[in-house]
Amino acid sequence: MQGFIKGVVFGIVLVGGLVAAIDPALAADSSGSGIFSSVQSKATDIFTNVRNILMIVGAIAVLGLATMAFFGKFKWSWAVSLLGGLVLIAFVGQVVQYFISSASIPTN
Repeated sequence: MQGFIKGVVFGIVLVGGLVAAIDPALAADSSGSGIFSSVQSKATDIFTNVRNILMIVGAIAVLGLATMAFFGKFKWSWAVSLLGGLVLIAFVGQVVQYFISSASIPTN
């Protein structure tokens, strides 16, 4: 368990260092608002690209399920799990955007 926690902390520090090294303009902004908008745009790009890749992998998995059904090795639990995962991937962005846009954040 100790090794796992050290690995997680190391991973977080490594990702933070990579983000800071990739875009030196993050540290140059004195107001601080540029930092979060840059991180948000990069996170949105990463999420969109990963979602596209996962949809392609899901389509290949559907073809695999069709092949398994052809040979009589089809399992409904796999089909339901695949469908649930694809639905989750497809709609998580819209759900998050809905909650972000409807939130009323006070500006003092």
